Amino acid sequence: MAARPGGLPATKVHFKHLQVATSEGYAGRPGGAQAVFRHEWKKEEAKEKLKRTVEAYRQFEQGQMPGPGADALLASFRAVEKELSDHEPGPAKVVTDRQIALLLMRKASVLHLSAANYCWFEDPAKALCLMLAGTRSTAAPLTVLCDSSRCPQATHHLVHRSVWRTAADDGAVLLASSRIPAGEKDRLRSEHERSMRILEEIDTAARRAE
Repeated sequence: MAARPGGLPATKVHFKHLQVATSEGYAGRPGGAQAVFRHEWKKEEAKEKLKRTVEAYRQFEQGQMPGPGADALLASFRAVEKELSDHEPGPAKVVTDRQIALLLMRKASVLHLSAANYCWFEDPAKALCLMLAGTRSTAAPLTVLCDSSRCPQATHHLVHRSVWRTAADDGAVLLASSRIPAGEKDRLRSEHERSMRILEEIDTAARRAE
């Protein structure tokens, strides 16, 4: 469950609750079983975030780094790469995922998992979702307002490709339908172009790695 994007809605689906309010009871902060559940959930979630960050670093080593937030993430990864190279006694040393994880723990702590992208919520002032909402006082991104194609803290990876492929395919079907009004097709066309652009970014990164 900690590996699922979505927070409370994901909890609702996982436990087959009829209402999100029931899931909120599990995720609340009182004592007893709820507190134990929350502690275990957050612990596993932190592990998953660190695992995904290490995977992203390994992809960076292969040349994969699509998404508008790639520049900031690349800077962090290059700093880790430099620190590892500065401490290597010789070319025969193999850098383990554990060593990388220790250097990436801070970066992993700001990662928010989403079905369609990774959000590296390091600087709220740069978060597009908060700008769209007209607020900068939240401690977490507003996923419902996410536009990962334009946010400087979002990245897309191979793990997200199937989501964007589905969005592009569904958009193509709707655009071909004669039952969709012309005004709505203009909006759908924009979304379809965005999906295709992100797919191309992901595929280009994969080809570069190959």
